[in-house]
Amino acid sequence: MKKFTPILLLVLALLIPVIFRQKPSLVYYLNLSMIYAISAQGLNLLMGIGGQISLGHAAFMAIGGYTSAVLVMVLHVPFIVALIAGVGLSCLFGLIIGFPALRLKGFYLAIATLAMGTVVTDIIKRIAITGGDYGLRNIPAPRLFGFTFGSSLSQFYLILAGLLLAIVVTRNFIRSKSGIALQAMRDSETGAQAVGINTSNYKLLAFILASAFAGLAGVLYGHSVSYLNTTNFGLDLSINLLAITIIGGMGTVWGVVLGSFLWVFVRNLMGSGLEMLTGVLFGVILLLVVLFLPRGLSEIGFRIAGRFKGKNESS
Repeated sequence: MKKFTPILLLVLALLIPVIFRQKPSLVYYLNLSMIYAISAQGLNLLMGIGGQISLGHAAFMAIGGYTSAVLVMVLHVPFIVALIAGVGLSCLFGLIIGFPALRLKGFYLAIATLAMGTVVTDIIKRIAITGGDYGLRNIPAPRLFGFTFGSSLSQFYLILAGLLLAIVVTRNFIRSKSGIALQAMRDSETGAQAVGINTSNYKLLAFILASAFAGLAGVLYGHSVSYLNTTNFGLDLSINLLAITIIGGMGTVWGVVLGSFLWVFVRNLMGSGLEMLTGVLFGVILLLVVLFLPRGLSEIGFRIAGRFKGKNESS
């Protein structure tokens, strides 16, 4: 049964938008959830696997989104080329920001990444080609191989492909030599150095991978929402991505996806009149998870799987 679980989940994911095709707003929220899940997956690699904190993660989404949008709208570059350029530039900034991480830890690293996020969004806002304070509007929908993903339903499958790619890369990376080295560095940097692990290289690798996921999420966000503004990529989003990672379960692959869906739907389905309460509710959820679910929402799945395994062994 365990071998067929991923297939069943994939079939269910493919059928969800068809079931809710009469409710495009729900499909839109699903798309938004997956986009944030892709970005949070990068933060999960950085924090949950690498043990490095970042309060400027949303800035990498801004870099990817604005790069792709400008290339498509101004230079009329094909979407696939713009996507690669957006992710590539995000990786370059991840490498640049990763260098201070070689000497900074904890609170000091958090402040450094926070400053980076502020600087990046401020620079983007001051460049005329990015629309300044008004942002970029009417960003074209993604177009691949002659097909335009113009509806929320068609965009669902494109974003799902991006999420599945992020999940596969994350799973394989965690199990690889580099992933094991990062986990050793997270548990004890001194111990990792003692066994010959080059912690500097792996810290940079963690920042590059995290920025790549965020850049991909930013590109998909810009071309699906069709509007970009630096206010959407400020400290609030970085903190929310951090909360998504913690609620879902740091170091777990599927937990981040659960946390992202919870955040988006709690935020949007309560209605604009209760917008003030969504932050309170999400904060309460975060507190309860920290107190009773150390591994986040993913721990619920682990407990259910453990009970089924116990029943099978007893029978």
